Amino acid sequence: MDGLLMSLGATAVFALGVSGFHLVRTTGLEEVSDFQPAARESRKGSGALLDVLGQRLLGSTMRLYGPVRLRQLEERIRRAGRPQGLTLTIYLQRHGASCFLGLVLFALLVMAGGVLGAVLGLLVAGVLASWMPMWLRTETGRRVARIESDLPDFLDVLGVTVQAGLGFRQAVERVCEVSDGPLTEEMTNALREMALGASRRRAFVGLRDRTKSETVAAFVAALLQAEELGVPLADALEDIARDARREHAERTRQKMAKIGPKSSLVITMTIVPGALILITSSFIIGNEVFGDLF
Repeated sequence: MDGLLMSLGATAVFALGVSGFHLVRTTGLEEVSDFQPAARESRKGSGALLDVLGQRLLGSTMRLYGPVRLRQLEERIRRAGRPQGLTLTIYLQRHGASCFLGLVLFALLVMAGGVLGAVLGLLVAGVLASWMPMWLRTETGRRVARIESDLPDFLDVLGVTVQAGLGFRQAVERVCEVSDGPLTEEMTNALREMALGASRRRAFVGLRDRTKSETVAAFVAALLQAEELGVPLADALEDIARDARREHAERTRQKMAKIGPKSSLVITMTIVPGALILITSSFIIGNEVFGDLF
């Protein structure tokens, strides 16, 4: 019986690893077109099992999250730019299903392998439970990094457009028409808010809060301060772009400085033990005393 359970657990872990490799790369969200019944019935692929299971667990998952955490989750999804068409419902389906599968595999491995199975089950359950949050956090970080890298160039073009005689709002609209990316999306949202009656301060404060980027926060603060002090907008945009580019370069240097110790750690943990084993083996084989044993 223990051998059968161990075999079932090993098979489940192998299947999970194969499907998980694909899911980590794509999340399967590109297969989700909408929430209509026909679309759900025709959906196929590695994420179909999670979708079907997650739909049955959706109510319980939402109750476990609660209204406050659901609002926070919706904000994080929106801040990530809704990658691959991600919505709150899809996220909850995938997260609830992956947590449930983690619990099932944990129970199987505990019954199959005792203490060792419990340790392996905890590892598998932890990976499944943290898969969607880690993926969402990674996508958010990528989007923020893209915004910070695009901001200096966006401000340079915006400054030139303002110098050509256009007003600030018209200049932002013109630059957004010829550019793309997450920064353009956020600027477009700010323009829509101003078109609906929001002040420039309120729209750009919302832009700062949505992106959670230090560079964007510095840009918004400098822009609002220049507006209050009456500084010419073209000159202010040029100074802000220069500061943003300098901060981005400094942040890049800091990241590169952190890569050195990490690379040294990887080399120490992989290459050095292998080299020691090779040297020791060569010494033992070449020694007259131990040579006759091999």
